[in-house]
Amino acid sequence: MKLTRNIPYGKIGVYLAVIISVAALSGYMCAEGYHSYLVVCLPIIVFAILRLFKFYGEIVHRLMFVFNAVQNNDYSFRFTENPRYTQYAFVNQSLNRIKEVLDNAKLQIKEREQYFQLIMECANVGIVVVMDNGTVAQTNSKVLHIVGVEMLNHIDQLRVLSEELCEAIKTIVPDEQRTVRFSTEIGEQSLVLSCSAIEFDGKRLRVISVGNIHEELDRKEVESWEKLTRILTHEIMNSLAPVTSISHTLLSANADAKTMQRGLETIHTTSDRLLRFVDSFRAVTRIPTPQKAPFYLSELVAEAVSLTTNESVAIEIHIAPEDTMLYADCTQMSQVIVNILKNATEALLKQPGERKIRIYSTIDAEERIQIDITNNGQAIPAEVAENIFTPFFTTKADGSGIGLAVSRQIVRLHGGTLRLKHNEDGRVTFAIVLE
Repeated sequence: MKLTRNIPYGKIGVYLAVIISVAALSGYMCAEGYHSYLVVCLPIIVFAILRLFKFYGEIVHRLMFVFNAVQNNDYSFRFTENPRYTQYAFVNQSLNRIKEVLDNAKLQIKEREQYFQLIMECANVGIVVVMDNGTVAQTNSKVLHIVGVEMLNHIDQLRVLSEELCEAIKTIVPDEQRTVRFSTEIGEQSLVLSCSAIEFDGKRLRVISVGNIHEELDRKEVESWEKLTRILTHEIMNSLAPVTSISHTLLSANADAKTMQRGLETIHTTSDRLLRFVDSFRAVTRIPTPQKAPFYLSELVAEAVSLTTNESVAIEIHIAPEDTMLYADCTQMSQVIVNILKNATEALLKQPGERKIRIYSTIDAEERIQIDITNNGQAIPAEVAENIFTPFFTTKADGSGIGLAVSRQIVRLHGGTLRLKHNEDGRVTFAIVLE
């Protein structure tokens, strides 16, 4: 390379050649008996070796300088590469190149940290990364908002807020989920914690997500009320608009007896539909308190099936164990299962081919009764599935839109849940879980 002449490598080669040559000459002189020449050869060899050590020491000194700077996270150094000012131009160029590589690596790490921090900020829950000694490695702004602090450096800072929360975050293990409740100046808080573990940079870290249960429930409640308000407004306006128009016509001086009769009939029909709507609204908002009593689940299912029997639809029942008992309001729970079976039957009758409904009940490890009602019909469209539990939402011309809404309310009053578990072609499942 052209740079070779700008560095001490040429001189190093000269000194090495001198050492080898003089050493060889000294050996020859000794062999021939000319020992007096050693007085001249040995100083030359020593001088060349000292020069080599000087070059080596200078290079080592520069390398140590670079290592110390990197160790102290100082990348501000730069060596001159101009051969007119230094005989170590190539060495300096190599060291500057190493600095640039480390600079780029540091920049990439910083950009990656910013990238992951941005992802954490986009999360809908609080995230805190904790070391084994309780030191907080990283957080997002959501968790700081939840716990009400500006900065979180160690888990012990949370003791002021809640001893229980602090201990829960300290002791939670990977794949565990906990619920923590505590009181603050703004009221009672309920947080759900989930934990995962990772190995990073030789350290074991726990990634803990912190969610505010009340905030999520409040958000869902607001969304439900918004949907309900839109439906109520739509229904009432559709009923009042024709009444207002017809009333205006009847109040005019030109209204004859026939027009008067048709108008009154229309007002009567509209008023009757509005009254039925109000009755449906009462059914949703005034579900009576369950009158609980023990009964066999098999009897409840058999009664519900008998009320929705259709020869075109095959119903398969599997209850394990067979003597499963419920402690609930039999009438209300029968209404729930009948509603689901009726909807499934109506959906299946609209399609050709095999029509099958399967009722499958089990008891899980936590002794909760799980009832799955599955039909082999087509999947419910996404925009419909999103609103099937919204009161008064219906796709049927003569439907009230309260069946599933009332069913979910009944199950909730029994301390359970009702949800759409599977929604795909050939497998539409509604699941009832009772404590």
